[in-house]
Parts: sequence; C-alpha cells; structure tokens
Amino acid sequence: MAKTNPSTKTFQFKLRPHKKFVAACESVLNKCRFLYNCALEQRISHFRQSGKSLGMFEQSRQLTQAKKELPDILDCNRNVQTDVLKRLDLACSAFFRRLKEPGVKAGFPRFKGADRYHSFSQQIDPRHKCPLNGDKLFVPGVGSCRVRLSRNIAGKVKQLRITRRASGWYVCLVCEMDKPAPLPATGLSVGVDAGLTDFATLSNGEAIPNPRHLKKAAAKLKLAQQRLSRKKKGSANRRKARRVVALKHERVGNCRQDFHHKLSHDLVKRFDTIKVEALNINGMVQNHPLAKAINDVAWGNFFTITKAKAESAGRTFEKVNPAYTSQDCSGCGHRQKMPLSVRVFECAKCHLKIHRDHNAALNILGRGAPSKPVELGRPDTETGISNYLSNPVCNPKGQTIPDLRA
Repeated sequence: MAKTNPSTKTFQFKLRPHKKFVAACESVLNKCRFLYNCALEQRISHFRQSGKSLGMFEQSRQLTQAKKELPDILDCNRNVQTDVLKRLDLACSAFFRRLKEPGVKAGFPRFKGADRYHSFSQQIDPRHKCPLNGDKLFVPGVGSCRVRLSRNIAGKVKQLRITRRASGWYVCLVCEMDKPAPLPATGLSVGVDAGLTDFATLSNGEAIPNPRHLKKAAAKLKLAQQRLSRKKKGSANRRKARRVVALKHERVGNCRQDFHHKLSHDLVKRFDTIKVEALNINGMVQNHPLAKAINDVAWGNFFTITKAKAESAGRTFEKVNPAYTSQDCSGCGHRQKMPLSVRVFECAKCHLKIHRDHNAALNILGRGAPSKPVELGRPDTETGISNYLSNPVCNPKGQTIPDLRA
C-alpha cells in the first residue's frame, strides 16, 4: 500500500571505522574526485568546441561506454558515480543561475583538490535490506563498520552518505516515512526580528541573547592558527596543526547549529505562525565591519531549520518584506528615520516609546498574510497602540509597554 503524505528525515551518526574501512573510503573519495574533475574538464572542452553545454545524462551515457578505458576508476559503485555527476550538474546549474542575477558575482565550478572533496553518496535500492543492522553499517562497495548509534532510525532508508570531517567519519541516512501528525494549535503567532546585539527579538517582547560562538572561541582559534602558520608546508606537524584548527572550527559550527535547532524547536512548539524578514544576507555581508558578526549568527541557516520544523509540525512559516520595519511605528504606522545607533523608537506622532527591535518585530507580525484566529493587521488610528497592548498574540502575559503620550 502506498504511503500517504511521505516525508524525508536525515539521521546522522558518527562511525567507529577500522583501518581497512577508512582505506576503502579514501579510495572511493579519490575515484569520485578524479571522476568529478574529468567530467568538469569534459564540459569545458565540449563548450569550447561546440558552444553548447554538456548535460548530465549524456555524460552518464558516455561514462558507461568508457568502462574499458578506465577500469580502475569505474570499479566503484555506479550509484556513487551517478551522485558525482549530479553534484557537478548542480554546481553548473547554480553557476548559470547566478549569472542571471544582477549584481551577483558568479564563480565557475572549480576542480577539486584532495582537501576539497570529503563525501560520497549512493541511493539505496528499496528491494535491498536496510544498510544499518543494529549498530553495524554496511556500505555497498566499501565494507562494514560499527556506528555510534545515538537513536533508532525510522522509515525506509533511501540514501546513504559517508562524510569525512576533522573529528572523524560520519554517515547520513536519508529515510522516507509518513508525515508526522501536526502539533496541537496554540492560537498564537509571532514576529521575529533578527539582530546582532540580540540574536532575535520576538513580537511578545522576548529577547534571545546572541551566543556569539565564534567570538567566544576567537582567542583559542587565533593561537591555533598562529601555530599552524609557523609549521613547514608539507610536514607532518603542519597536518596535525591543520587538524587542530579544523576541529575548533567544527566545534563552533556544531554549537551554532545546536543553538539554532533548540531555538527553532521552541518557536515551533509555542506558535502556530512564525513570521521573519526576507533578508538579503549576501548583500548585508558586504558591510565589512559587520560581516564577521553576520556570518557568526547565520540567520539563513536558522530560517531554513525553522521552516523545515514548522512544515513538519503543521505550522506556518512566512517571510515578509523587511523594508522600513524599524522605521514604521507599530502603533500608528508613522514612518521616521531611525539610525542604527538609536536603540529606542519614539514615535513623533503618537509618542509611543518602545525598543526598536521590539517595534520591528511587531511590524513583521502585522505584515504578510493575516494570521488566524487573531487579526493582526497594522492599525492606522490612534487606538492602534491600545489594540496591540490588548492583543494576546503580541502581549500574551499582559505586560505593559512603556509609552509617552502628549
């Protein structure tokens, strides 16, 4: 019987590989990297000769015909080779898509060096048994090893990916399962204003502090990178120092992702509708003094995680127009200039006094499609402030917002 509302979920586990398994994985990675570079060179040569791009399916057909010429390369799993061609095709498609975007610098796909190709993937035939049996993983064409099984998987395994990182080898199992039942409705909606001083400010007045993971690790990172710079290139000590730096960066990334998952889970659990700004993050990082801090908070990753969790839980996730959210009064709609240095919004018309991030979150909440069951349209009359104060969505705990009125 066919599944209803199928969805996919990825389970990641750390491997406990032995030397033979690691050697087999390294061999597959080298063959995949060689195939990737050959396929990229073929696309470049074909375009120079004919002026037309070469598609993935044509390359796959020619790869089948080249089995006799490259026996050492083509002895690995064909599913793995197909994944390599798909990866290259996605890279080329993204390049041509960026060419069409105004003001965006499009970089052509690069040839992969030994330190720039770290994973391979393959589809799992549904007729075959699950590659994970207890805590033992079987990778077709590679071998088997033990897994640090932190939880049980659910559903049918559709794809298997092996990844090499500084901290070791990992496996990602993409499973297909029935879509989970939606969470019970809470009747509440929230607007989220992303920032740097605070990671986010909610329309109900809550401020989530910015954890600043990279800044906290900066001192140790600086010391590790200084030690790396003193090592002789090509030496064993330099490889060890590089691994130390990579481990520290990986830890920062893990801490950041853990924070995003926990915060998004909390928002999805509490609110039926979550509204955020459709930020142009690529444009924002062009501001050199703030680029490092913007990359550290990683708003794009947080929005992606929140959207996925919201869709899985039957919630609504919406991106709204970010224009003038900090300059419009959330009470009367009056617009006035607000430099970044001014942290308190004081309306010149209705004299509402409120933190600028809280004001922006209220404006975000009022934009986009109207939320139910509470009407969230931005008021245009003098009674707008009192309406917001009495709104259970904006002010669920009945807190008073200080304001000055003439």
